[in-house]
Amino acid sequence: MRRAAIFLDRDGTLIEEKGYLRSSEEVEFLPGIFKALKKIKNRYLFFIVTHQPGIGRGELKRDEVEKVNSFIQTRLAQEGIIIKKIYMCPHRREDNCECIKPKPYFLYQAAQEFNLDLLSSYVIGDHPVDVELARRAGASGLYLLTGHGAKHLAELNHYFPIFHDLNQAIDYILQTEEALDKASTILRQGGVVAFPTETVYGLGADVFNSLAVARVFEIKARPHFDPLIVHIACMDDLLRLAQKIPDKALNLAKKFWPGPLTLVLLKKEIVPDIVTSGLPSVAIRMPRHNLALRLILKTERPIVGPSANPFGYLSPTTAHHVRDQLGSKIDFILDGGPCEVGLESTIISFLEDPPRLLRPGGIPLEDIESTIGPINSTPLVKLKPEAPGLLPRHYAPRTRAYLDWSEADFWRWKEEGKKIGLLSFRGEKTNLPFDHLEILSPEGDLRQAAAALFASLHRLDKAKLDLILIEKIPEIGLGRAIMDRLRRATFLSSDNPFPSFSESP
Repeated sequence: MRRAAIFLDRDGTLIEEKGYLRSSEEVEFLPGIFKALKKIKNRYLFFIVTHQPGIGRGELKRDEVEKVNSFIQTRLAQEGIIIKKIYMCPHRREDNCECIKPKPYFLYQAAQEFNLDLLSSYVIGDHPVDVELARRAGASGLYLLTGHGAKHLAELNHYFPIFHDLNQAIDYILQTEEALDKASTILRQGGVVAFPTETVYGLGADVFNSLAVARVFEIKARPHFDPLIVHIACMDDLLRLAQKIPDKALNLAKKFWPGPLTLVLLKKEIVPDIVTSGLPSVAIRMPRHNLALRLILKTERPIVGPSANPFGYLSPTTAHHVRDQLGSKIDFILDGGPCEVGLESTIISFLEDPPRLLRPGGIPLEDIESTIGPINSTPLVKLKPEAPGLLPRHYAPRTRAYLDWSEADFWRWKEEGKKIGLLSFRGEKTNLPFDHLEILSPEGDLRQAAAALFASLHRLDKAKLDLILIEKIPEIGLGRAIMDRLRRATFLSSDNPFPSFSESP
Protein backbone atom coordinates (compact mmCIF):
# COMPACT_ATOMS: atom_id res chain seq x y z
CA MET A 1 0.00 0.00 0.00
CA ARG A 2 1.34 3.40 -0.95
CA ARG A 3 1.99 5.87 1.88
CA ALA A 4 1.43 9.61 2.02
CA ALA A 5 4.33 11.90 2.85
CA ILE A 6 5.14 15.39 4.04
CA PHE A 7 8.12 17.08 2.38
CA LEU A 8 9.56 19.85 4.56
CA ASP A 9 11.82 22.66 3.50
CA ARG A 10 14.69 23.08 5.93
CA ASP A 11 15.72 26.72 6.38
CA GLY A 12 12.79 28.97 7.19
CA THR A 13 10.42 26.04 7.77
CA LEU A 14 12.10 23.88 10.43
CA ILE A 15 14.96 26.11 11.49
CA GLU A 16 15.64 29.82 11.52
CA GLU A 17 16.80 31.29 8.22
CA LYS A 18 20.40 32.39 8.97
CA GLY A 19 22.09 32.06 5.61
CA TYR A 20 24.81 29.47 5.14
CA LEU A 21 25.08 27.12 8.14
CA ARG A 22 28.37 25.30 8.68
CA SER A 23 27.91 23.69 12.08
CA SER A 24 25.23 22.35 14.39
CA GLU A 25 25.88 25.17 16.86
CA GLU A 26 24.30 27.58 14.39
CA VAL A 27 21.03 25.64 14.16
CA GLU A 28 18.01 27.18 15.88
CA PHE A 29 14.71 25.32 15.52
CA LEU A 30 11.61 27.42 14.94
CA PRO A 31 9.20 27.54 17.89
CA GLY A 32 6.53 24.82 18.03
CA ILE A 33 7.78 22.58 15.21
CA PHE A 34 8.26 19.49 17.40
CA LYS A 35 4.76 19.74 18.81
CA ALA A 36 3.30 20.35 15.35
CA LEU A 37 4.99 17.37 13.68
CA LYS A 38 4.13 15.02 16.55
CA LYS A 39 0.44 15.54 15.69
CA ILE A 40 0.83 13.66 12.43
CA LYS A 41 3.99 11.59 12.82
CA ASN A 42 2.04 8.32 12.71
CA ARG A 43 0.09 9.24 9.58
CA TYR A 44 2.82 10.42 7.20
CA LEU A 45 6.39 9.70 6.20
CA PHE A 46 8.63 12.74 6.65
CA PHE A 47 11.28 14.00 4.22
CA ILE A 48 13.39 17.13 4.11
CA VAL A 49 14.12 18.82 0.80
CA THR A 50 16.69 21.57 1.09
CA HIS A 51 18.31 23.92 -1.41
CA GLN A 52 21.92 24.79 -0.61
CA PRO A 53 23.20 26.96 -3.48
CA GLY A 54 26.22 27.94 -1.41
CA ILE A 55 27.81 24.65 -2.43
CA GLY A 56 27.41 25.51 -6.11
CA ARG A 57 28.85 28.96 -5.48
CA GLY A 58 31.86 27.54 -3.65
CA GLU A 59 30.92 29.28 -0.39
CA LEU A 60 29.89 26.09 1.43
CA LYS A 61 31.37 22.62 1.60
CA ARG A 62 29.12 19.65 1.04
CA ASP A 63 30.32 17.91 4.22
CA GLU A 64 29.45 21.03 6.24
CA VAL A 65 25.89 20.94 4.98
CA GLU A 66 25.64 17.18 5.53
CA LYS A 67 26.76 17.57 9.17
CA VAL A 68 24.05 20.20 9.75
CA ASN A 69 21.48 17.95 8.07
CA SER A 70 22.55 14.99 10.20
CA PHE A 71 22.19 17.04 13.38
CA ILE A 72 18.68 18.17 12.42
CA GLN A 73 17.67 14.60 11.57
CA THR A 74 19.05 13.30 14.89
CA ARG A 75 17.41 16.04 16.95
CA LEU A 76 14.01 15.38 15.37
CA ALA A 77 14.45 11.64 15.98
CA GLN A 78 14.97 12.37 19.68
CA GLU A 79 11.43 13.80 19.63
CA GLY A 80 10.08 10.71 17.90
CA ILE A 81 9.95 12.45 14.50
CA ILE A 82 11.68 10.25 11.94
CA ILE A 83 12.99 11.82 8.75
CA LYS A 84 13.18 9.03 6.20
CA LYS A 85 15.61 10.87 3.95
CA ILE A 86 17.05 14.31 3.29
CA TYR A 87 17.25 15.41 -0.34
CA MET A 88 19.61 18.25 -1.11
CA CYS A 89 20.06 20.40 -4.20
CA PRO A 90 23.59 21.94 -4.23
CA HIS A 91 23.12 24.01 -7.39
CA ARG A 92 22.49 27.68 -7.99
CA ARG A 93 18.94 28.50 -9.17
CA GLU A 94 20.33 29.95 -12.39
CA ASP A 95 21.89 26.58 -13.20
CA ASN A 96 18.44 25.17 -14.09
CA CYS A 97 19.44 21.83 -12.59
CA GLU A 98 17.30 18.70 -12.83
CA CYS A 99 16.72 18.85 -9.06
CA ILE A 100 14.19 21.65 -9.56
CA LYS A 101 13.62 22.12 -13.29
CA PRO A 102 11.81 21.05 -15.33
CA LYS A 103 10.20 18.55 -12.95
CA PRO A 104 10.08 17.91 -9.18
CA TYR A 105 12.98 15.50 -9.28
CA PHE A 106 13.28 14.73 -5.56
CA LEU A 107 9.54 14.18 -5.08
CA TYR A 108 9.47 11.67 -7.92
CA GLN A 109 12.62 10.01 -6.58
CA ALA A 110 11.13 9.66 -3.10
CA ALA A 111 7.88 8.32 -4.52
CA GLN A 112 9.79 5.60 -6.35
CA GLU A 113 12.12 4.74 -3.47
CA PHE A 114 9.46 4.65 -0.75
CA ASN A 115 6.30 3.75 -2.72
CA LEU A 116 4.62 7.09 -2.00
CA ASP A 117 1.23 8.42 -3.02
CA LEU A 118 2.13 11.94 -4.10
CA LEU A 119 -1.52 12.89 -4.63
CA SER A 120 -2.12 12.49 -0.89
CA SER A 121 1.18 14.12 0.08
CA TYR A 122 2.09 17.67 1.08
CA VAL A 123 5.04 19.98 0.53
CA ILE A 124 5.55 22.71 3.13
CA GLY A 125 7.94 25.57 2.54
CA ASP A 126 8.61 29.29 2.69
CA HIS A 127 9.59 29.83 -0.94
CA PRO A 128 7.41 29.79 -4.09
CA VAL A 129 9.65 27.08 -5.59
CA ASP A 130 8.70 24.69 -2.77
CA VAL A 131 4.97 24.84 -3.37
CA GLU A 132 5.33 25.03 -7.13
CA LEU A 133 7.15 21.70 -7.08
CA ALA A 134 4.20 20.26 -5.17
CA ARG A 135 1.80 21.47 -7.84
CA ARG A 136 3.88 19.93 -10.62
CA ALA A 137 4.02 16.59 -8.81
CA GLY A 138 0.30 16.50 -8.07
CA ALA A 139 0.84 16.99 -4.33
CA SER A 140 -0.55 19.79 -2.14
CA GLY A 141 1.65 22.80 -1.49
CA LEU A 142 1.37 24.76 1.77
CA TYR A 143 3.11 28.13 1.94
CA LEU A 144 4.59 29.50 5.17
CA LEU A 145 5.24 33.13 6.05
CA THR A 146 8.18 32.11 8.26
CA GLY A 147 11.73 32.45 6.97
CA HIS A 148 11.65 34.22 3.59
CA GLY A 149 7.94 33.51 3.10
CA ALA A 150 6.68 37.05 3.60
CA LYS A 151 9.43 38.43 1.38
CA HIS A 152 8.54 36.19 -1.58
CA LEU A 153 4.76 36.09 -1.11
CA ALA A 154 4.10 38.29 -4.16
CA GLU A 155 5.96 35.80 -6.36
CA LEU A 156 3.33 33.06 -6.01
CA ASN A 157 1.89 32.33 -9.47
CA HIS A 158 -0.89 30.01 -8.31
CA TYR A 159 -3.17 29.71 -5.32
CA PHE A 160 -1.71 27.92 -2.31
CA PRO A 161 -2.97 27.96 1.29
CA ILE A 162 -0.85 30.39 3.32
CA PHE A 163 -0.01 30.01 7.02
CA HIS A 164 1.88 31.96 9.66
CA ASP A 165 3.75 28.91 10.93
CA LEU A 166 4.16 25.16 10.65
CA ASN A 167 1.63 24.44 13.39
CA GLN A 168 -1.13 26.16 11.41
CA ALA A 169 -0.14 24.19 8.31
CA ILE A 170 -0.30 20.87 10.18
CA ASP A 171 -3.73 21.74 11.60
CA TYR A 172 -4.87 22.49 8.05
CA ILE A 173 -3.69 19.06 6.90
CA LEU A 174 -5.62 17.36 9.69
CA GLN A 175 -8.75 19.38 8.91
CA THR A 176 -8.44 18.64 5.19
CA GLU A 177 -8.11 14.90 5.78
CA GLU A 178 -11.14 14.98 8.07
CA ALA A 179 -13.13 16.93 5.47
CA LEU A 180 -12.18 14.49 2.69
CA ASP A 181 -13.24 11.54 4.84
CA LYS A 182 -16.57 13.21 5.60
CA ALA A 183 -17.23 14.25 1.99
CA SER A 184 -16.45 10.79 0.58
CA THR A 185 -18.66 9.13 3.20
CA ILE A 186 -21.54 11.44 2.31
CA LEU A 187 -21.15 10.64 -1.39
CA ARG A 188 -21.06 6.89 -0.77
CA GLN A 189 -24.25 7.23 1.28
CA GLY A 190 -26.08 9.00 -1.56
CA GLY A 191 -25.49 12.60 -0.54
CA VAL A 192 -24.47 15.64 -2.55
CA VAL A 193 -21.16 17.44 -1.98
CA ALA A 194 -19.75 20.63 -3.49
CA PHE A 195 -16.10 20.20 -4.43
CA PRO A 196 -13.39 22.32 -6.09
CA THR A 197 -12.01 21.77 -9.58
CA GLU A 198 -9.45 23.79 -11.49
CA THR A 199 -12.22 25.90 -13.05
CA VAL A 200 -15.24 26.18 -10.73
CA TYR A 201 -16.79 24.30 -7.83
CA GLY A 202 -18.80 21.25 -8.87
CA LEU A 203 -21.92 19.72 -7.38
CA GLY A 204 -20.93 16.12 -6.85
CA ALA A 205 -22.94 12.91 -6.54
CA ASP A 206 -22.20 9.21 -6.98
CA VAL A 207 -22.61 8.55 -10.69
CA PHE A 208 -24.21 5.15 -10.01
CA ASN A 209 -26.83 6.51 -7.59
CA SER A 210 -29.73 7.76 -9.72
CA LEU A 211 -31.53 9.31 -6.75
CA ALA A 212 -28.45 11.30 -5.79
CA VAL A 213 -28.01 12.47 -9.39
CA ALA A 214 -31.68 13.50 -9.51
CA ARG A 215 -31.09 15.55 -6.39
CA VAL A 216 -28.29 17.41 -8.19
CA PHE A 217 -30.79 18.50 -10.84
CA GLU A 218 -33.23 19.48 -8.10
CA ILE A 219 -30.68 21.55 -6.17
CA LYS A 220 -29.56 23.38 -9.30
CA ALA A 221 -33.17 23.89 -10.45
CA ARG A 222 -32.04 23.01 -13.96
CA PRO A 223 -34.86 23.66 -16.43
CA HIS A 224 -34.14 20.41 -18.26
CA PHE A 225 -31.99 17.29 -18.02
CA ASP A 226 -28.75 17.92 -19.83
CA PRO A 227 -26.14 15.16 -19.88
CA LEU A 228 -23.69 15.55 -17.01
CA ILE A 229 -19.94 15.27 -17.28
CA VAL A 230 -18.62 12.39 -15.20
CA HIS A 231 -15.42 13.09 -13.25
CA ILE A 232 -12.90 10.29 -12.76
CA ALA A 233 -9.53 10.01 -11.03
CA CYS A 234 -7.87 7.06 -12.78
CA MET A 235 -7.79 5.39 -16.17
CA ASP A 236 -9.47 2.28 -14.75
CA ASP A 237 -12.65 4.33 -14.34
CA LEU A 238 -12.56 5.28 -18.02
CA LEU A 239 -12.61 1.58 -18.90
CA ARG A 240 -15.35 1.05 -16.33
CA LEU A 241 -17.68 3.63 -17.88
CA ALA A 242 -17.03 3.58 -21.61
CA GLN A 243 -16.94 0.93 -24.30
CA LYS A 244 -15.03 0.78 -27.57
CA ILE A 245 -12.48 3.41 -26.56
CA PRO A 246 -10.56 4.38 -29.72
CA ASP A 247 -6.78 4.56 -29.56
CA LYS A 248 -6.98 8.27 -30.37
CA ALA A 249 -9.16 8.88 -27.31
CA LEU A 250 -6.71 6.96 -25.12
CA ASN A 251 -3.82 8.98 -26.52
CA LEU A 252 -5.58 12.25 -25.66
CA ALA A 253 -6.38 11.05 -22.16
CA LYS A 254 -2.80 9.98 -21.50
CA LYS A 255 -1.45 13.32 -22.66
CA PHE A 256 -3.98 15.84 -21.30
CA TRP A 257 -5.43 14.21 -18.18
CA PRO A 258 -5.72 15.43 -15.51
CA GLY A 259 -6.88 18.59 -17.25
CA PRO A 260 -9.67 20.44 -19.03
CA LEU A 261 -10.47 17.80 -21.65
CA THR A 262 -13.78 15.91 -21.90
CA LEU A 263 -14.15 12.82 -24.06
CA VAL A 264 -17.56 11.72 -25.37
CA LEU A 265 -17.65 7.95 -25.82
CA LEU A 266 -20.18 5.15 -26.06
CA LYS A 267 -21.26 4.31 -22.54
CA LYS A 268 -21.56 0.99 -20.79
CA GLU A 269 -24.91 -0.06 -19.36
CA ILE A 270 -23.60 0.54 -15.84
CA VAL A 271 -23.97 4.32 -16.39
CA PRO A 272 -27.53 5.38 -15.40
CA ASP A 273 -29.58 7.07 -18.11
CA ILE A 274 -30.29 10.08 -15.90
CA VAL A 275 -26.57 10.90 -16.07
CA THR A 276 -26.50 10.83 -19.89
CA SER A 277 -30.02 12.13 -20.51
CA GLY A 278 -30.86 8.84 -22.16
CA LEU A 279 -28.09 9.16 -24.74
CA PRO A 280 -25.96 6.13 -25.62
CA SER A 281 -22.83 8.19 -24.92
CA VAL A 282 -21.15 9.50 -21.78
CA ALA A 283 -18.93 12.56 -21.30
CA ILE A 284 -15.88 11.91 -19.11
CA ARG A 285 -13.03 14.00 -17.80
CA MET A 286 -10.30 13.86 -15.15
CA PRO A 287 -10.10 17.20 -13.30
CA ARG A 288 -6.75 18.82 -12.54
CA HIS A 289 -7.33 19.54 -8.87
CA ASN A 290 -5.73 17.67 -6.02
CA LEU A 291 -8.79 17.66 -3.74
CA ALA A 292 -11.16 16.68 -6.55
CA LEU A 293 -9.02 13.69 -7.51
CA ARG A 294 -8.57 12.62 -3.90
CA LEU A 295 -12.30 12.91 -3.25
CA ILE A 296 -13.09 10.64 -6.20
CA LEU A 297 -10.50 8.10 -5.11
CA LYS A 298 -11.73 8.09 -1.50
CA THR A 299 -15.32 7.73 -2.67
CA GLU A 300 -14.18 4.76 -4.79
CA ARG A 301 -16.49 5.67 -7.66
CA PRO A 302 -16.76 8.40 -10.30
CA ILE A 303 -18.87 11.45 -9.51
CA VAL A 304 -20.96 13.80 -11.62
CA GLY A 305 -20.01 17.45 -11.27
CA PRO A 306 -22.02 20.28 -12.86
CA SER A 307 -21.26 23.73 -11.47
CA ALA A 308 -22.38 24.18 -7.86
CA ASN A 309 -24.79 27.04 -8.45
CA PRO A 310 -28.48 27.50 -9.23
CA PHE A 311 -29.23 27.53 -12.95
CA GLY A 312 -28.52 30.94 -14.45
CA TYR A 313 -26.36 32.22 -11.59
CA LEU A 314 -22.68 33.12 -11.70
CA SER A 315 -20.36 30.14 -11.49
CA PRO A 316 -18.91 29.64 -8.00
CA THR A 317 -15.14 29.91 -7.69
CA THR A 318 -14.94 29.78 -3.88
CA ALA A 319 -16.65 27.76 -1.18
CA HIS A 320 -18.19 31.02 0.01
CA HIS A 321 -19.92 31.45 -3.37
CA VAL A 322 -21.40 27.96 -3.04
CA ARG A 323 -22.56 28.65 0.50
CA ASP A 324 -24.20 31.92 -0.53
CA GLN A 325 -26.03 30.45 -3.53
CA LEU A 326 -27.03 27.00 -2.30
CA GLY A 327 -26.90 27.30 1.47
CA SER A 328 -28.19 24.24 3.29
CA LYS A 329 -29.48 22.51 0.14
CA ILE A 330 -26.30 20.48 -0.12
CA ASP A 331 -24.87 18.12 2.48
CA PHE A 332 -21.28 19.34 2.58
CA ILE A 333 -18.85 21.78 0.96
CA LEU A 334 -15.28 20.61 0.49
CA ASP A 335 -13.34 23.86 0.70
CA GLY A 336 -10.34 23.92 -1.61
CA GLY A 337 -9.85 27.66 -1.59
CA PRO A 338 -10.42 29.81 -4.67
CA CYS A 339 -10.38 27.99 -8.01
CA GLU A 340 -7.88 28.90 -10.66
CA VAL A 341 -10.63 30.04 -13.00
CA GLY A 342 -9.93 29.23 -16.64
CA LEU A 343 -11.58 27.99 -19.77
CA GLU A 344 -14.09 25.18 -19.56
CA SER A 345 -12.96 21.81 -20.80
CA THR A 346 -12.56 21.11 -24.49
CA ILE A 347 -15.12 18.48 -25.52
CA ILE A 348 -14.20 15.96 -28.21
CA SER A 349 -16.73 13.40 -29.44
CA PHE A 350 -15.54 10.01 -30.65
CA LEU A 351 -18.97 8.97 -31.87
CA GLU A 352 -17.92 9.68 -35.45
CA ASP A 353 -14.78 9.55 -37.56
CA PRO A 354 -12.91 11.82 -37.64
CA PRO A 355 -13.60 12.90 -34.06
CA ARG A 356 -15.64 16.08 -33.70
CA LEU A 357 -14.97 19.18 -31.64
CA LEU A 358 -18.18 19.84 -29.72
CA ARG A 359 -16.85 22.69 -27.61
CA PRO A 360 -13.53 24.55 -27.65
CA GLY A 361 -11.97 24.98 -24.25
CA GLY A 362 -8.84 24.74 -22.14
CA ILE A 363 -6.94 22.45 -24.51
CA PRO A 364 -6.30 24.19 -27.87
CA LEU A 365 -7.50 22.39 -30.99
CA GLU A 366 -3.98 22.62 -32.40
CA ASP A 367 -2.59 20.63 -29.47
CA ILE A 368 -5.25 17.97 -29.94
CA GLU A 369 -4.64 17.67 -33.69
CA SER A 370 -0.88 17.47 -33.15
CA THR A 371 -1.58 14.44 -30.94
CA ILE A 372 -4.20 12.47 -32.90
CA GLY A 373 -4.50 14.12 -36.31
CA PRO A 374 -7.37 16.03 -37.96
CA ILE A 375 -10.50 16.91 -35.97
CA ASN A 376 -13.83 17.85 -37.50
CA SER A 377 -14.28 21.37 -36.16
CA THR A 378 -16.89 22.65 -38.60
CA PRO A 379 -20.07 24.03 -37.02
CA LEU A 380 -22.91 21.56 -36.71
CA VAL A 381 -25.39 22.10 -39.51
CA LYS A 382 -28.05 20.15 -37.66
CA LEU A 383 -28.61 19.20 -34.07
CA LYS A 384 -26.62 16.15 -33.07
CA PRO A 385 -27.35 13.83 -30.14
CA GLU A 386 -23.88 14.36 -28.72
CA ALA A 387 -24.50 18.10 -28.31
CA PRO A 388 -26.01 18.16 -24.81
CA GLY A 389 -29.31 19.93 -24.33
CA LEU A 390 -29.89 20.94 -27.96
CA LEU A 391 -32.22 18.34 -29.38
CA PRO A 392 -35.99 18.70 -29.12
CA ARG A 393 -36.00 14.90 -28.74
CA HIS A 394 -33.07 14.41 -26.39
CA TYR A 395 -34.35 10.92 -25.75
CA ALA A 396 -37.51 9.89 -27.52
CA PRO A 397 -38.78 6.32 -27.35
CA ARG A 398 -39.33 4.57 -30.65
CA THR A 399 -42.92 3.96 -29.50
CA ARG A 400 -45.30 6.89 -30.00
CA ALA A 401 -45.75 8.77 -26.74
CA TYR A 402 -48.41 11.32 -25.74
CA LEU A 403 -48.83 13.80 -22.94
CA ASP A 404 -52.27 15.18 -23.94
CA TRP A 405 -54.86 12.42 -23.88
CA SER A 406 -58.15 11.53 -22.21
CA GLU A 407 -59.91 8.36 -21.13
CA ALA A 408 -62.06 8.67 -24.28
CA ASP A 409 -58.86 8.60 -26.35
CA PHE A 410 -57.67 5.55 -24.43
CA TRP A 411 -60.89 3.56 -25.10
CA ARG A 412 -60.91 4.60 -28.76
CA TRP A 413 -57.36 3.31 -29.23
CA LYS A 414 -58.21 0.15 -27.33
CA GLU A 415 -61.13 -0.51 -29.67
CA GLU A 416 -58.65 -0.18 -32.55
CA GLY A 417 -56.62 -3.00 -31.00
CA LYS A 418 -53.71 -0.84 -29.83
CA LYS A 419 -51.41 -2.11 -27.10
CA ILE A 420 -51.00 0.79 -24.67
CA GLY A 421 -48.58 1.48 -21.84
CA LEU A 422 -48.72 4.14 -19.13
CA LEU A 423 -46.00 6.24 -17.56
CA SER A 424 -47.61 7.42 -14.33
CA PHE A 425 -46.33 9.80 -11.68
CA ARG A 426 -48.15 8.31 -8.68
CA GLY A 427 -50.41 5.69 -10.28
CA GLU A 428 -53.60 7.78 -10.66
CA LYS A 429 -54.80 6.09 -13.86
CA THR A 430 -53.96 2.51 -12.95
CA ASN A 431 -57.67 1.60 -12.97
CA LEU A 432 -57.54 1.51 -16.78
CA PRO A 433 -56.51 -1.78 -18.44
CA PHE A 434 -53.06 -0.81 -19.67
CA ASP A 435 -50.85 -3.46 -21.21
CA HIS A 436 -47.76 -2.19 -19.38
CA LEU A 437 -47.52 0.16 -16.40
CA GLU A 438 -44.63 2.19 -14.97
CA ILE A 439 -45.11 4.27 -11.80
CA LEU A 440 -42.36 6.81 -11.17
CA SER A 441 -43.05 7.44 -7.48
CA PRO A 442 -46.03 6.10 -5.55
CA GLU A 443 -45.14 8.56 -2.77
CA GLY A 444 -45.14 11.54 -5.13
CA ASP A 445 -41.42 12.21 -4.59
CA LEU A 446 -40.17 14.29 -7.53
CA ARG A 447 -36.58 13.31 -6.88
CA GLN A 448 -37.46 9.64 -7.01
CA ALA A 449 -39.49 10.25 -10.16
CA ALA A 450 -36.54 11.93 -11.86
CA ALA A 451 -34.22 9.08 -10.97
CA ALA A 452 -36.66 6.50 -12.38
CA LEU A 453 -37.65 8.43 -15.51
CA PHE A 454 -35.22 7.17 -18.13
CA ALA A 455 -35.25 3.55 -16.98
CA SER A 456 -39.07 3.57 -17.03
CA LEU A 457 -39.15 4.98 -20.55
CA HIS A 458 -36.69 2.32 -21.67
CA ARG A 459 -38.84 -0.46 -20.22
CA LEU A 460 -41.95 0.94 -21.87
CA ASP A 461 -40.12 1.21 -25.17
CA LYS A 462 -39.10 -2.45 -25.01
CA ALA A 463 -42.59 -3.70 -24.11
CA LYS A 464 -43.72 -3.98 -27.80
CA LEU A 465 -46.47 -1.39 -27.36
CA ASP A 466 -48.23 0.71 -29.99
CA LEU A 467 -48.64 3.77 -27.74
CA ILE A 468 -47.23 5.17 -24.52
CA LEU A 469 -49.47 7.54 -22.58
CA ILE A 470 -47.89 9.83 -20.02
CA GLU A 471 -49.44 11.51 -17.02
CA LYS A 472 -48.36 15.10 -16.51
CA ILE A 473 -46.37 15.99 -13.41
CA PRO A 474 -46.83 19.17 -11.33
CA GLU A 475 -44.39 21.74 -12.69
CA ILE A 476 -42.92 22.78 -9.39
CA GLY A 477 -39.33 22.30 -8.32
CA LEU A 478 -37.83 19.30 -10.05
CA GLY A 479 -41.19 18.69 -11.75
CA ARG A 480 -40.38 21.44 -14.25
CA ALA A 481 -37.25 19.56 -15.31
CA ILE A 482 -39.15 16.28 -15.59
CA MET A 483 -41.89 17.86 -17.71
CA ASP A 484 -39.35 19.53 -19.98
CA ARG A 485 -37.76 16.11 -20.45
CA LEU A 486 -41.13 14.47 -21.13
CA ARG A 487 -42.10 17.12 -23.70
CA ARG A 488 -38.95 16.39 -25.65
CA ALA A 489 -39.61 12.65 -25.32
CA THR A 490 -43.03 13.15 -26.91
CA PHE A 491 -41.95 15.50 -29.73
CA LEU A 492 -43.66 14.19 -32.86
CA SER A 493 -42.51 14.18 -36.47
CA SER A 494 -44.64 15.26 -39.46
CA ASP A 495 -45.67 11.67 -40.16
CA ASN A 496 -47.49 11.45 -36.85
CA PRO A 497 -50.50 9.14 -37.30
CA PHE A 498 -52.36 11.03 -34.57
CA PRO A 499 -51.55 14.69 -35.40
CA SER A 500 -54.28 16.10 -33.21
CA PHE A 501 -52.41 14.89 -30.14
CA SER A 502 -49.03 16.40 -31.00
CA GLU A 503 -47.49 17.99 -27.89
CA SER A 504 -44.48 19.94 -29.10
CA PRO A 505 -45.03 23.57 -30.11
